[in-house]
Amino acid sequence: MEKEIIVKPSFNITSSMKATFYILIKPWYIFFFSFLLLAGTFNFLDSYLNVFNHYDKPTDDFPTFGLVVIILPLFTYFSICKAIKKQINENPRVKEDISYIFNNEYLQEKGETFEVKHFWKNLIKIVEKKDMFLFYTTKNRAILLQRADLKENQYKELKQLFNSIDINKSLKS
Repeated sequence: MEKEIIVKPSFNITSSMKATFYILIKPWYIFFFSFLLLAGTFNFLDSYLNVFNHYDKPTDDFPTFGLVVIILPLFTYFSICKAIKKQINENPRVKEDISYIFNNEYLQEKGETFEVKHFWKNLIKIVEKKDMFLFYTTKNRAILLQRADLKENQYKELKQLFNSIDINKSLKS
């Protein structure tokens, strides 16, 4: 029988938030929101300080565009925080005793009432971040494994396993 690596994951809001932003935020989102933030800041400053000197009196007492663009990222961030907190607190699977089982063929999520096998050939990619691994099952969904959940030599064993399988991966050296 082949060797299996068994890990007991822990779930918390902070790591789930980080993972969610790693998954959702793409480079073009950053470019788009940076452009909107810059445009909103100029609009806001121009409405009150008339930095471009193109009119005598403000035509709008309230710089709506600038304020909306500055508040939009904050609203998005807090909405995602609330959704993740709700998902962790209300998901009955998260409250179960869950194990991740790794071997040469698949990653298995095993709980008291469920068992899901994700075969390596069906996963899109594995990404290693500073404090977590993300196993992408679809383009916008990933399974999170925190490095803090790994025991002594499990990290090295997992890296060896990931390097031995044929999958798109982005691992730290």
